[in-house]
Amino acid sequence: MERRDRYSLLLLAGGKSARMGTSKADLQFEGKTFLEHMLEKAHGLGIEQCYVSGYASQREDVRTVWDIYPDRGPLSGLHASLKAIQTPYCLVLPVDAPKLPLEILEGLLEHHERLRNDHVLIWEHGVRQEPLIAVYPAAMADAIGAMIRDHSAPVFRAIDTWGFESFRMEMAQEQIININTPELYRKLLGENVDTTKEKETIVLRRIRNGEIVDAKDEVALEHHFTIHLHNGGHVDAVCSPSYIEEFTLGRRYLLDDLMQKEYPIQKKEPLSAVEIEMILRLTQELFETPGDLFQSTGCAHSCALVTDGVVQCCREDIGRHNALDKVIGFALKNGIPISKSIVFSSGRISRDYLEKVIKAGFRIVVSRAAVTAEAVALARQENITMLGFIRKNGGNIYHVGDVAIY
Repeated sequence: MERRDRYSLLLLAGGKSARMGTSKADLQFEGKTFLEHMLEKAHGLGIEQCYVSGYASQREDVRTVWDIYPDRGPLSGLHASLKAIQTPYCLVLPVDAPKLPLEILEGLLEHHERLRNDHVLIWEHGVRQEPLIAVYPAAMADAIGAMIRDHSAPVFRAIDTWGFESFRMEMAQEQIININTPELYRKLLGENVDTTKEKETIVLRRIRNGEIVDAKDEVALEHHFTIHLHNGGHVDAVCSPSYIEEFTLGRRYLLDDLMQKEYPIQKKEPLSAVEIEMILRLTQELFETPGDLFQSTGCAHSCALVTDGVVQCCREDIGRHNALDKVIGFALKNGIPISKSIVFSSGRISRDYLEKVIKAGFRIVVSRAAVTAEAVALARQENITMLGFIRKNGGNIYHVGDVAIY
């Protein structure tokens, strides 16, 4: 069977584009709209039948498909389009990926043509799996419809139920996939946007010895973006613009939005005991010399992951919860057993912070700052080892739980 008779193209364009402020299908890049770029990719792949979900296209070579079950997230567009297509399979792509390399899509289709089953085939790279850059069978439409008839559902739940496989091909880091914020769009256009820059220099007036003088100083930046969840929902986030992948991975993990296939399996290797001498030594190593963002701006918390007495990573952020999310993401991404690790924090341990520590899988937490009474009560209830006000010469042990201190 010829490829044009086997595959259709479905472009998902039904998002509300709240952050972008305009339809992403109409955005211009190198003299063409995003929609035109994606259609060119289809033609380069030998696909002739093209559909777009949730966007009123005026092109005669594109058929618009509207959701049968509105407000059910990406599965709504998939369901309606899979019912509409006239080919056995559909290549599904987001409309906001104008730089997605054609060779990845060609490899995806070639791999699918070799499959001997009717599974969904998704693209995988790094630690990410992309269920919306994938090949879906039209026969899956009714199964998706039954799943979303009364409420929304995560895309991964649908493909887990149906069955899926992955096609792995890496992509250069500088290649942007989804252009879903104004900052990424400006970067795509070649404007000078540094999404990893954490601080900037400003002109201000400083009070010195009772006098007001002109001066310059560095202030921390805030990065606003949206985390899109598999269930069709989203979370608006604000953090320091570094290690965004780790931050997103950690936050989604704590929101129960990750499937096991998205990160290496966490080994259950409980930590039984730690030496107080090691804790004091690491506290001095981690906190006596603050990180660059704190030294420059005074506006950062830090969090560190320690396994077998070795600092695996240390992350700074304007928010102490964000720094913890980044550390969790690092552990997941690199297959480091959280249950065998210690988490060190420069910030206070409140109940909500400790709840995240526990949910991630840590059994011991060490803070340079204070703890709250509710955090102490929770540590005792859940048998968590918790230390606070730790300095190089001492500190407080609020509870000794599963991890002994000696």
